[in-house]
Amino acid sequence: MPLIGRERELAVLASFVTAPEGQALVLRGEAGVGKSALVDHTAGLADRERHALIRVTGVEAESELPFAGLHQCLHTVLDRTAGLAARQRALLDVVFGRGTGEPPSVMALGIAVLDLLSLAGAERPLTLLIDDGHWLDDASAEVCGFVARRSAAGQVKMLIALRTDERSRFDNARLPELPVAPLSDEAAERLLELHRPRLDARARRTVLDHARGNPLALYELPPGPAAPHPGGGMPGSTGLPLPRRLQLLYAARIERLEPGIRAELLRGALDGTAGRERGGDHGTRYRMRGVEEAAASGLLDVDAAGGDFVFRHPLVRSAVVQLATPAQVRAAHAELARVHRADVERYAGHLAAAAVDPDESVAAALEAAAGSATRRGGAAAAVSWLTRAAELSEDPAQRSRRLGDAAYTAGQAALLDEAQRLLHRSEPEPGAAEPLAAVLASAHADFVRSGAVRPAFQRLAAAVERRADGAARTGDETLTRAADALVTMAHYAGDPALWQRTDRILDALGELVHPLTAMYHDASAVARSGVGLRARLEQAFADPANLAPWDLARLGVCASHVDVLNQYRTQLRGAVEREQEAGAVSSVMVLLRMLMLDRMYSGEWDEARRLAQRALELATAHGHVLLAYHARACLGQLAARQGRLDEARELQSAVDAWARPRGVGLLTQITEAIATGAALTEGDFEAAYLYAIGMTPPGSFDRHAHQIAPRALLELAEAAL
Repeated sequence: MPLIGRERELAVLASFVTAPEGQALVLRGEAGVGKSALVDHTAGLADRERHALIRVTGVEAESELPFAGLHQCLHTVLDRTAGLAARQRALLDVVFGRGTGEPPSVMALGIAVLDLLSLAGAERPLTLLIDDGHWLDDASAEVCGFVARRSAAGQVKMLIALRTDERSRFDNARLPELPVAPLSDEAAERLLELHRPRLDARARRTVLDHARGNPLALYELPPGPAAPHPGGGMPGSTGLPLPRRLQLLYAARIERLEPGIRAELLRGALDGTAGRERGGDHGTRYRMRGVEEAAASGLLDVDAAGGDFVFRHPLVRSAVVQLATPAQVRAAHAELARVHRADVERYAGHLAAAAVDPDESVAAALEAAAGSATRRGGAAAAVSWLTRAAELSEDPAQRSRRLGDAAYTAGQAALLDEAQRLLHRSEPEPGAAEPLAAVLASAHADFVRSGAVRPAFQRLAAAVERRADGAARTGDETLTRAADALVTMAHYAGDPALWQRTDRILDALGELVHPLTAMYHDASAVARSGVGLRARLEQAFADPANLAPWDLARLGVCASHVDVLNQYRTQLRGAVEREQEAGAVSSVMVLLRMLMLDRMYSGEWDEARRLAQRALELATAHGHVLLAYHARACLGQLAARQGRLDEARELQSAVDAWARPRGVGLLTQITEAIATGAALTEGDFEAAYLYAIGMTPPGSFDRHAHQIAPRALLELAEAAL
């Protein structure tokens, strides 16, 4: 595997090996940063230059044995001692247990070693490579340092690799140093791509965040790393699971600490006191106290800005958690829950991680935390909060409802496979009707993945009708979401029969219909029910903090229908930026389309095209086939208006071929509008005018003429005629 991102270090090492005179150089960096790989590379360079090569690796178990390291350095050349003076041979015999007498001074022994290495390198240059030099015993390190300082006088080259956080007698040797820093972000991404090309985007980001440029971590961290700790939105996480090789980097130092200090580190680790981590934090973090000993051992740093103790590396935090027992972890979470009672998300996460048995109060706290996470752009994290809430529910009905909510939220976060898995967990008891939340999530997935508009509508409508006859109640969020979905599906189908059934269902629900649902429905029938819509819309937008992202997306659709998109451009753009990574990605696709229409109506062609292309890419990446074709239809409209007729007709053909067999009437109407726009561009104003006034192909249902044939086009056609 090539050494990615080490161009500077490789250049220095190449000069080191090829220099005509002897040299000494120290490689210094954190554990796992790649020093050993650089030592291996240097060995290859030295071999190609036909150097004599001696390789030494410090061993912690031998770090207390005097001259154990020096024996490693010299045992392959001891046969050359015959060329030394008798006194020098005697000194070496004493230190290696083959003679008697007092241990020699560093200077006397150092001169003997230097002469021996010079003899070994008389015929060709000699390169001595010492890896993990911090584990060499003190006596050996002092002698090697003495030799290294005098290496320029001969043909001997000495490369010593040391850890930054381990004490060594080499620290005072005053040798030239080459710092080995963590990889840059760009180099780390390249190395991970080369090592694990099939890693999905979320796992890739987590590995990169935890590895922090450490190559060993990039190689060793598991391919499916754990989600962030509670502060990051996921309850009950106990840190990234570390392979033993990574855990051993810090285990010995952690285990040497007193129990009280380890408990304090554990609380800091579980609460995310990781220091220097990417991304913002929600709320305040736990402040570790009385942990100076841990800082002295190289596990912690002091944050320059706030003066708090922070973990030197995310891997330290993970090792602290992994070395704790389950009981210790639960106790730490319980203490942190008391600390964070005022923070709904942190409190719920730690409370849930401390829980063993079902507890309705904890489940309710988690549900509240999920709502908070959703409102701040964390819909993907809210899925885990709701799933854990379901696990801790004491009542089977509450468990089923929460799993259904988790499935719906997963669908809105574009996690359609996760939504399906959650649906399987919420299977009803034999003979019981399938919960409305489960029907809703399943119908939504079928709708966006395959464009199965009519089957999805019929199944969901039947479930809503059953709910209306029995368990419907005011404030029923699942019922509101289902009613919204019915309006959306009827809107896409463009079928009067589906609209009529939707109208009947909403009429039967009466006051149970949420005001936003009523507005969404009325905006879709703007010619019939549009009186006062703009005022209602303005009132709804006045309090965006209490709107779920999917509510905001539907309000954007309403604004489009009554031609006031430009008034809410800032709010919609802000929602896109907030939700696009870990939020309601399905809503982002809709919002991008609304922003595209706003730009298109304003004549901002380039920005409109960019937004529609972004919506298409997002929908395609997440398997939202219906929304991907809708984005293509919008691009076709834009191309027709700009006179790019070949592109417009190509998009028109692709969308129509997919939408017409599935009965997706809205998209087939848009393809007809593309033809209208192309006709106008070509000067065929009569064809455009006939379409615009309603003389459309037989069987089409033009419920949205204001959107498909905007007034400006109609006026243009009339003027031309």
